[in-house]
Amino acid sequence: MDCREFSNLLEDYLDGVLPDEDASRLKAHAEKCAECAALLALRMDCRKMDEEVEVPDEFSSAWRQMIREETKMEKQMQKKKSWQTWVATAAAFVFILGGTMLTRDSRPETDPAGGSADYDAVMYRSSDSYDLAAASLKRSADNGVNYAMMDSALYGMENAAEETTEKIIRTVSFTIKTLEYDADLQAIQDIAAGMGGRMEYLSANGEKNSTVLRNAYLTLRIPSEKLDDFIAGAQGVGALTSLTQQSQNISESYYDTAARLETQKQKMDRLNVLLAEAENIADLIEIESAIADTQYWIDHYTGQLNHYDDQVDYSTVNVSLQEVKVAVSEEASLFQRIWSALQDSFTEGVAFLGDMVVFVIAAAPWLILAGLVVFAVKKIWKKKKEK
Repeated sequence: MDCREFSNLLEDYLDGVLPDEDASRLKAHAEKCAECAALLALRMDCRKMDEEVEVPDEFSSAWRQMIREETKMEKQMQKKKSWQTWVATAAAFVFILGGTMLTRDSRPETDPAGGSADYDAVMYRSSDSYDLAAASLKRSADNGVNYAMMDSALYGMENAAEETTEKIIRTVSFTIKTLEYDADLQAIQDIAAGMGGRMEYLSANGEKNSTVLRNAYLTLRIPSEKLDDFIAGAQGVGALTSLTQQSQNISESYYDTAARLETQKQKMDRLNVLLAEAENIADLIEIESAIADTQYWIDHYTGQLNHYDDQVDYSTVNVSLQEVKVAVSEEASLFQRIWSALQDSFTEGVAFLGDMVVFVIAAAPWLILAGLVVFAVKKIWKKKKEK
């Protein structure tokens, strides 16, 4: 028994209505606690005084009733505080749980690793790229010999080139997944060779009968007029999972370069005539320098046109060949299912606890601030209530 319970049971003891067991406990506590013993003695003295002085029954019963109501109210307050504690605990749990779920839902998911046997489209892009735009080049000024009028007349002929056909560069990329890797790899090369094409690049990875699936990347050059036939033939090899085609019209750059080449050739003819008519060493040196400069541009434009012609006449085909295996589904045993479920449960539990820690740490500043506000409000309210 503690002092509070002693105080609550004291009046019943003095009235003689307290059970014997509680009365014994009350006396035992009074023997141990000096304050409660003094209170008991004081109340007993007061009771003796009350017995000597006749007090109206109505006053005595009202006083006792008030004490009982006060005791009952204290018990109700204790229950209310206990109920409020449980509600606050439940609210905090719901808050943390809900915040953790929101944090978990917003967590970025990582992409699963590759290697699945399903037929996902895989894009393969060639690493080779060419700048097909014509370079903007400046001609160095001639020193000493004035060829300005001749150059103006020659460059004025650039737009006279007649555009006969469009120059189109076609590029195709596709992905094939196959169960027969070796046969299909050879089949693609045979189809390309049969159409007059050539192989520019081949990269094959993996070993036969290995657990790691094999793959190969090929860059083929196929005659442009037979490109559609090659695509149709390749569709019969394995399973075509992706196909992209790209066309680039370089007619403007091509014919501009051709006109510049023709201009330089005509300029070379004029320079050769001037070289034959040169009468002094100074003119001879300057003309030969101009001839060397002109020959450089002739070679440059010729190489550029040859590159254009190769890109137009032979389309580029990028092939990605990927080996796959048929997935064999086996029914798991009861033990395997239980073990898998336990592993999943443990993994999810660890992840959930981690998310909960993250949320609590993130919400800690706001929780502390809210706690301070509540504490201050209670403090102010308590002071007002005491006044």
